[in-house]
Amino acid sequence: MQLSFLTLTVAVLPLCLSIPVTLPSAHTSEHAAAARGAPLAFDYLHLVQEWPGSFCDTKKGCKWPSVEPVNGWLLHGLWPEFNNGSWPQYCDPTAPFNMSAIEDMLPELQKYWPSLVSPDQASFWAHEWTRHGTCCEGLTPQEHDYFRLVLTLREKFDVHLILNGVGIVPEGSTTWRAVKRALEAVTGHAVEVGCNFDASGKKQLYEVRSCYTPTAGMNVVQTDCMGEKDFKSCGDPDAPIYLPIEHGKAHSKGEALRRVEAKSRA
Repeated sequence: MQLSFLTLTVAVLPLCLSIPVTLPSAHTSEHAAAARGAPLAFDYLHLVQEWPGSFCDTKKGCKWPSVEPVNGWLLHGLWPEFNNGSWPQYCDPTAPFNMSAIEDMLPELQKYWPSLVSPDQASFWAHEWTRHGTCCEGLTPQEHDYFRLVLTLREKFDVHLILNGVGIVPEGSTTWRAVKRALEAVTGHAVEVGCNFDASGKKQLYEVRSCYTPTAGMNVVQTDCMGEKDFKSCGDPDAPIYLPIEHGKAHSKGEALRRVEAKSRA
């Protein structure tokens, strides 16, 4: 696979906008063969990455996984969408989740795609497959193919690497516009930036969504996110938003509130 490169003023970062999806011969079946010839049940794909610090410091808090994930942005999911704003879900009841089918990817899934809500990681991945993955079968006929595609797209669009390269780092403030500019300078395509609020009501950077469309030959290419102008959870594009501290096991609901109280007294 060949990668292109764009040079930023502070770093050289990889850019890969055409990502082949190679279906491994070890994961073939009659169901896969039928799905491979099926029409696509979506128009484009949303890859959603989230900052766990912003997830865990809300009033709800989080449940930290027993296996420590990467110290950076985590995957939320890869979701098929229609251009009209709707989306398909639960497309194939005949393709139940099978944990053994993705066992070889378990270290990567624990590192980059854990649940911050439930300690049962398998149930989270099962939800992502049955609700979203089964609607991608025209592109990724097998469960293994879908999970591999998600991990590959995250590797090629490393939000943590890009933002660190331009100085947008934890415990600092930035703006929605600055985040979008940094990410779009690397990808060349519009992305969506989402915000939420910590336990004290402070607005913070929460998630980044990138978009992909399928092409011939079981490929996907990054494209502009169609709804980026409507993704307004961050409000004023030039108002300050914050990136909270990097995550850790201590980020329970109570710990999040204690941290907020300590900051308010400082």
